[in-house]
Amino acid sequence: MLEQVPNFDDESLASLLKDLYGLEGKISPLVSFEDQNARIKTDTTTYVLKIANTRWSHEFIEMQTDVLTHLETQAPSLAFPSIVPTLKGEYITYVDGFAIRLLTYLEGDLLTNIPRTPALYQDIGRFLGQLSQAMQTYSVTVVEGSDELWMLDNVLACKKYLADVIDRDAADRIERLYAVYEKTIFPKLANLRKAIIHGDANEQNVLIDPEQPEKVAGLIDFGEMQMASQINDLAISMAYSLLGEPNVEMASSNMIEGYDREFKITDNEREIIYYLVAMRLVTSIIMTSHSAKLFPENKYILISQKSARALLKKLEDEKYILA
Repeated sequence: MLEQVPNFDDESLASLLKDLYGLEGKISPLVSFEDQNARIKTDTTTYVLKIANTRWSHEFIEMQTDVLTHLETQAPSLAFPSIVPTLKGEYITYVDGFAIRLLTYLEGDLLTNIPRTPALYQDIGRFLGQLSQAMQTYSVTVVEGSDELWMLDNVLACKKYLADVIDRDAADRIERLYAVYEKTIFPKLANLRKAIIHGDANEQNVLIDPEQPEKVAGLIDFGEMQMASQINDLAISMAYSLLGEPNVEMASSNMIEGYDREFKITDNEREIIYYLVAMRLVTSIIMTSHSAKLFPENKYILISQKSARALLKKLEDEKYILA
């Protein structure tokens, strides 16, 4: 089936909930660019109804479900959404070709809205380290991810759109960084530990406990999972967490220390971690620049990458990377 974004109206969603799960509740749409998500609030519980774009293979959807089930037993101290079975005991139901799942709703404040402290950065690292440890025992059946152009191990694929970066200073810095990456970093990827990773532990997906603002309450959105270098989960989270952070040394060292305490970082991983952070920023800058070229009427796209350009420059100026 070709790519198709689901667009069920509220009446259809209510019927699906009643027929599949025996539930009734208030339906509120949640932001999603390629899928359709809605928050379902019943008298007693809140859920997330997820309807997947038809571009995702059945195997990829099933892997997302399998991973959440795996983490319930292998990382019971960490909080993730849980799969809610249908009245027939099914975790995934297909309606008109669309994969439908119901997940528990995780409470918490988005990291993007929380003041940062050394203790919070430590706990983000701790959470991701425990996640990496748990995923070492996951038996892989699918290696594909959602979008190969956003896969950190595949960052060279974005290079074809480098010309779309109109900020000359950023483009020059990225070009220099690519040269260093291709020569000294990319050859080392083969020696890094591989597993299925979350792939997008950004400031919108990391939840913080409102009662304990220095503790991670959970991690959501497993739609970017992929077979990749395990250290990428830390690198990706660092790239987003450091946006707008004036003290890169404080923040990054605490995230690395928290992760390392739970999942020992190898010498090979430690040697290139900041380059991986930088290359995630490269992906973000290039792909948003490409989107801006495709949708020139959307002025916000280029404004949103300003913090990524600033952080990439800071990493170079402060000698975390040499480009």
